[in-house]
Amino acid sequence: MGLLLFGTKKADIGVEEVLLHCPSCEGATKADVMVSTLYYHIWWIPMCPTGKLATFICSECGLKRVDIPLEKNIISNYKEIRSKFRNPLYTYFGVAFFLFLAIYAYFDSRG
Repeated sequence: MGLLLFGTKKADIGVEEVLLHCPSCEGATKADVMVSTLYYHIWWIPMCPTGKLATFICSECGLKRVDIPLEKNIISNYKEIRSKFRNPLYTYFGVAFFLFLAIYAYFDSRG
């Protein structure tokens, strides 16, 4: 029997300044958004990304909201932020590895 180590891990992608509604200031203010990606791993080898998280820091009052899922209803320019901060390629390593193994096994069995 072997030990199977798996779970999720977070990797930082980048920082951007956006306009959003602050619940503390009760108005539209600029805030720094730090975007991170979550991915599954097995033995610390990335398998596939599962989602993106954002940390917001209001530039007016300093309110910090940590690890909020990156969704349309929170950020006004959601599509721009989502396309700017793409998942790093290494988070797809597991998918690529198993796809390579499947293709290799297929062609190896043919002849």
